[in-house]
Amino acid sequence: MGFGTLFIGYFLLLNLTYYSVTDVIAAAVMLLGLYKLSSVNAYFKAAAISASVFLAFSLGEFVIFAYGLFFSSIETAMLVSCMSMVRALLIGAMTVIMLCAISEVATEVSLEDVSQKAKKLAVISFATYLLRIVLEMPIDFIGSYILAVASLITMLLTIALVIANLTVIYTCYMKICMPGDEDIMKDKPSRFAFVNEYRERRRERAAKEAEERLRRLEEKRKKRGGKK
Repeated sequence: MGFGTLFIGYFLLLNLTYYSVTDVIAAAVMLLGLYKLSSVNAYFKAAAISASVFLAFSLGEFVIFAYGLFFSSIETAMLVSCMSMVRALLIGAMTVIMLCAISEVATEVSLEDVSQKAKKLAVISFATYLLRIVLEMPIDFIGSYILAVASLITMLLTIALVIANLTVIYTCYMKICMPGDEDIMKDKPSRFAFVNEYRERRRERAAKEAEERLRRLEEKRKKRGGKK
């Protein structure tokens, strides 16, 4: 499932300490999820491309990290600092594009609250990762204490942002059934009758909600067609 796989990969971005090790896994899993979603719209295709670039970058990042463990040098430390800027740029670009895709998909299925939340998080993500890029630059006119405090605040903001983005992805996973997911979403029968009854009521409620969203979507399309 696209959103489920994407959720797992994006969750690994919460590792801010040993990200040089987990970035490869995170990028590969996110690429798989975004590839599954790439047939939905152009934004998901663009996000998948950015994830593939991030995967290639993270492989190089891991090699340099491993090299630094055995052959530490000033040049290696400077290279790691420069790569931190590139990392923030790639994750920021992928995140913003991904949230734009989610916003479009949510609008198509009449989940306006999810769509609006994704749009707001896209703006916040852009600002946050831009700030991270700036703080990774060799800035001499800012005191070390101010720089350290700003870096700490940005790190905490990044963690909160990743968690917020995860909630949006999880909401899509729970509420949006992508093409080909129908069979995966089916539950195995339980030995307990009340569990099966609960699942049946849940499926009926989800079916009614999906039908209502489709009805609203058709009305919107008819209105757009009438305006033309």
